[in-house]
Amino acid sequence: MEIFAFILLVLFSLAGFAAIFFTTFGTLLIFIGAVLYSILTDFTTLTLRTLAVLFVIYLIGESLEYVFVILGVKKFGASNKAIVGALLGGIFGALIGVSFFGVGIIVGTFAGIFLGAFFVELFSNRDLLRSVKAGAGGVLGRIGSIVAKLFIAILMVWIIWGRFASPHLIQ
Repeated sequence: MEIFAFILLVLFSLAGFAAIFFTTFGTLLIFIGAVLYSILTDFTTLTLRTLAVLFVIYLIGESLEYVFVILGVKKFGASNKAIVGALLGGIFGALIGVSFFGVGIIVGTFAGIFLGAFFVELFSNRDLLRSVKAGAGGVLGRIGSIVAKLFIAILMVWIIWGRFASPHLIQ
């Protein structure tokens, strides 16, 4: 059973890293893999305490997802309405992108963030340059969030694999 659990953990971790680029759920997949491994191995290597630490790190990563988009939009001088437009546009764009065999989710997310911030800013302030800046800020924020989530995922995997190498790391 332990070999099966380990294979699941590796697969979920790899899928999690790949998913960071496609969706916002990459770190969730890594966390789910850790939970499954823990359950299947009676919490001998990955304890409840380790899972709690991983969960907190996961929540921080999810928060950063939105913080970076918000900061990107605001840094480029957009209104609060444009922030909402970027966030909703990103979600809507991702949902549309899924219909293209999952491959379009990246383009859909980026396009949705840009267009959401752009159009809301354009309709609110009637300023084309400010609208373009708002959209670009949202896209740059999304890129920043991907980088941040990669660091979060690396930290999560480092903690997980560290438990195998040094079981007393986080008991």
